[in-house]
Order: sequence, then C-alpha cells, then structure tokens
Amino acid sequence: MISFAKIKESLKARQADAWIVVDYENRNPSVVAFLGRLMLTRKIFLVVPLKGKPYLICHAIDTVFLNKKEITDRFDLRVYKDWREMLSLEEAFKSYKRVMMDVSDKGLLPRVSLADYGSVEYIRSLGCEIVSSADLLQRINAVYGARSHELQIKADEIALRIKDDAFKEIARRVEKDGGTDEFSIQRFISEAYHAAGMVYDEPPIVAINRNASNPHYAPTEKIHSPIRKGDLVLIDMWAKLDDPEAVYSDITWMGYVGDKIPQEMSDRFAILRDAIDKALAFLKKELPLRRVEGWEVDRLVRDEIGKTPYGRYFIHRTGHNIAVDVSPHGPGVNMDDYESHDGREIVDGISFSLEPGIYAPDFGVRSETNVYIDDRRPVVVAGRQREIVPILAK
Repeated sequence: MISFAKIKESLKARQADAWIVVDYENRNPSVVAFLGRLMLTRKIFLVVPLKGKPYLICHAIDTVFLNKKEITDRFDLRVYKDWREMLSLEEAFKSYKRVMMDVSDKGLLPRVSLADYGSVEYIRSLGCEIVSSADLLQRINAVYGARSHELQIKADEIALRIKDDAFKEIARRVEKDGGTDEFSIQRFISEAYHAAGMVYDEPPIVAINRNASNPHYAPTEKIHSPIRKGDLVLIDMWAKLDDPEAVYSDITWMGYVGDKIPQEMSDRFAILRDAIDKALAFLKKELPLRRVEGWEVDRLVRDEIGKTPYGRYFIHRTGHNIAVDVSPHGPGVNMDDYESHDGREIVDGISFSLEPGIYAPDFGVRSETNVYIDDRRPVVVAGRQREIVPILAK
C-alpha cells in the first residue's frame, strides 16, 4: 500500500502544499495504485495535502464505487454533479501556493506527463505554482520490494543460461548444416523462455552484421537473414517470470560465428565495455555522496564513446528503467541525456539497463546489462560480457 507519510516527505522536500493527481477512466497508474481499477467514468482529482487528510473530488455517479470503508478511511469524498460545480470546488485548493502535478519540463518525460493541459491551467489559474511530481511518481511506480528483486535475479539467471544455449545452438546448426538463420534462433530463445515459465511482450532480437546496426531490427518468418561462418550475431532478449510481482531481465550479448574474433569487432565492443565500466564506477563513487540523476550517467557514457570515431553512431539513450511492468521499459528514471534530459534521481529499489551501442554502417554492436540500486550501491544483476563470444571455439 502506498504510504501517505512518504508522499508527505516528498512534498516537504519540494516545499509543496499538495500533490494533485488528475485522472479519467483509470488512465493514471497512480490513481489505480491508490484505488484499484474501479469503474470510474468521470473526471477525478486525487489530492494528497501536506497537512490534513487526502481527498477525492469525484462525480456523484462514481460514489457508488468510492463510498466504501476501505477508501473513505483513507480519503474524504468531495462530490460534484456538473462541470460548473466541479470548477467551483476551487475552495479545495485556495490555500495552496505550490503544488506537485504530473508534468515534466517541456513534456520530455511522457511517463510523467499525465496531467492534461486544461487541468494544469485550471490549477495555475487559482494562483498555484506547479512543480513536477517526477521523483515522487518514481517512488510509487518504479521502486519495488525484496520479492520482486528475487524474481528479477532468477529471471536474469534463466536468461543468461538461455543465451548460452542459443550460442551453442548456432554452433551446432552451423557445424551440422553449414548455417542457420535469425528467425530460427529467435524462435529457439522464445521456446526456451516458455519452457522456463517466462513471459514477454515481444519476441527477442537476433540480428547479424548490418542488421545489428538497426537498434530495433527484429526478424520475422518472412524477413530474416541467414547466419553463417564469419557473421557477427547480436542477441537482445527480455522476459520475466509469469508472476504479477515479476521484473524483467533485459540483456544483449554479441557472438561471432568463428573461433577467433576479428580485431575490428573486438576493439569496437571494448569501447562499449569500457564505457559501462566507467558508468558503474561513477555510480559506485557518487551515489553514497549526493543526488545523482539519470542524465549524468548517459552524458558520461556518451562522452566516453564520443572520444572515439564512433560517437555519432550511438543513437539512443544509455539505458531505460526496469520495473514491475508489462514491458521491460518501466516508469522510473532513464539513463538519458539524448532523447530527453532525465533529471529524476537514481534511488534505492530501482533497476535500469546500461546498454550503449555503436550502429555503424558496416555492423552494429551493443552490450546490455541490468543494474539494481541497493543501499546507494549499483549491483549488476545480469552478468557482464567482457568479450565477444567466439561461437565456434572448442
């Protein structure tokens, strides 16, 4: 259950008088987290003030679902019948000078920017200064507990085993038949996930050579490439245990269909490996000392890769949040100063990927691991690839 005490701590830290959440038909996950997925069909304001009891501004029709002890013990109900009456409830906000709402600077964080323009302007018209609830939302929606972390570790262990099996399967098919193909290995990984009780939103990526230069390339039954000796193979695979508290494992590993890695491939991969090393060292040093924000990690990694001739080929953020969610892309802080400037704090109890890539015209490389923050320390939970796997090595 979400703690009002923790919310009020965040309000106090931002010198805000209240957190005002706007919702319609369960579109805001915070409202669902508080109330459950009720059949609420009219606009609702959920307000947690710094002082006093939280309250809901809701339509009379929706009180049939809200006027229950488990809700009214936590929230007062302030009921309106028509839109004029709803707007006249400004008395509920008149004492507030500074409030949090679900907005982000210039709308750069879509998972945060949930409050609609009209509602934001209405609150502002009452004389309230509005600040972002981004860090607060992360604490509610992205931080997870011990059991979820245990499920994440188990998912990573299974994923690493299946990854090894996939490279062995490529070797077996190449040695037996002279080759295989991206779609067949994608299907091999998917079936292994199913057998292990894992689920995912989309099947894994298996991409060779130039195909790996497209970060979201994915083979299909109709469009895929053969895998033969001399090919570089990228495998990006994500899945979680079939459990409502489960967290995704999301890893990318590189292999070469041969027994000796070409120097150019090895050198390019080493750039990514070293950049991740620097990111982890930075987090280990800085997290115990101060507030560290997601953009800082991306900037460090991007600057490191930018020192090489390949900086212009790193065309996405360094990493994304991973949480208890339907996809591996969670609602918390991203390691991003490229697609957005993510100023959310890296806090205990969250997880994220580190996955820099170089997507040059001749071939693409990416390395991806998952990090969990525990007691202000970065903990790698998905292993680290140090060198490209020589798939045909004995």
